[in-house]
Amino acid sequence: MDFLRASYKPDLIIERTGISGVLFPFRRSDFPYQRINLKQSRPRFFVFPVKYCKISTQGCPGERGNIVPGQEGQTLGSARTEAVQEEDMIDFHTHPLLVREMLKKHPELKRIAQDIFYIRNNPQPIETFYLELDVSGLERAVILPIDAYTTRNCRIYSNEQIAELCEMSNRFIGFASVDPHNKNAEDDLEFAVKKLKLRGLKLDPGVQEFYPNDLKFMARIYSKTQDLGIPVLFHSGMSWAPKVKAKYSQPIFLEDVAYEYPDLNIVIAHFGWPWVLDSVMLALKYPNVYLDTSCLYFDNPRDFLGFVMTRQIPLSLVEKSLRHKIVFGSNYPRVEIKNMAGAIRALGLSEECLHLIFSENAKKLLGEME
Repeated sequence: MDFLRASYKPDLIIERTGISGVLFPFRRSDFPYQRINLKQSRPRFFVFPVKYCKISTQGCPGERGNIVPGQEGQTLGSARTEAVQEEDMIDFHTHPLLVREMLKKHPELKRIAQDIFYIRNNPQPIETFYLELDVSGLERAVILPIDAYTTRNCRIYSNEQIAELCEMSNRFIGFASVDPHNKNAEDDLEFAVKKLKLRGLKLDPGVQEFYPNDLKFMARIYSKTQDLGIPVLFHSGMSWAPKVKAKYSQPIFLEDVAYEYPDLNIVIAHFGWPWVLDSVMLALKYPNVYLDTSCLYFDNPRDFLGFVMTRQIPLSLVEKSLRHKIVFGSNYPRVEIKNMAGAIRALGLSEECLHLIFSENAKKLLGEME
């Protein structure tokens, strides 16, 4: 039995319904028909049986993209979709802390998520992750581990577990992490990239307890990362994790790294908040320094990002000078992807600038574009 996948922008949905139907976000204003038999599939989402859809190039009520046929048995993450391939937007900062399939197989991950990140949400099926991407209009997500074996006696996903999760779906882009205190860290990184096919490095100075500008201590890792041609994403600024000191994660410590390793692409996570101006200075000055948008420390994503990008710095600076230096990141599951994506879209940036932030800049960092 064929099913349909439909794109809906800005609230994009691509979903296997299990019946011949199309899953849409339900907003009564989108669907003026009063006698439609709706079958509730998930909270706030409803399945339109095919008989109620207009199967044509115009699509279905409320649908702005193309309807394309799928194959029986495909899951949400098993195939890239025609409707969004051209845009291929990416969330550059997510943590797979709630994926039920992984927590069931590796039960220690649930305890680690609670103890280190204080994430106490219930585990969710992997399709919930796909749905988060879909309703946000995104196609892929970078998934991040942290190797904190020396300082926390745990790995918040091992590199092998990240690779295992990436095997479940080509919508996931796996990064590696290594323990800076491990004398074999550079060898572990090379194995993760060459054998496990992971595509970047995640370091968290606060959780792993090291100063990024201790170049004597970190040189072997930075050199290996640069030689492998992969980006490194640093947690920067405040951390919600208990018993983690912010003193390790000041973005200004990354200046020495950017200066000494000019071919190493560095992503400063969370805009380095509260040290936003230092982070912006580094991104302006150094061609190899980027920022991600995954910052939320009070209020809500729309208000907080509005504060950071219109009051702490002028929006014109993002539009004119930083448009090639920012990647979208949500920090999911601490923040819902759709809420962070909606906050970025609400800032008033041009479509060209949004395309760079959501898609092109990330692809360049990942080596998918020149």
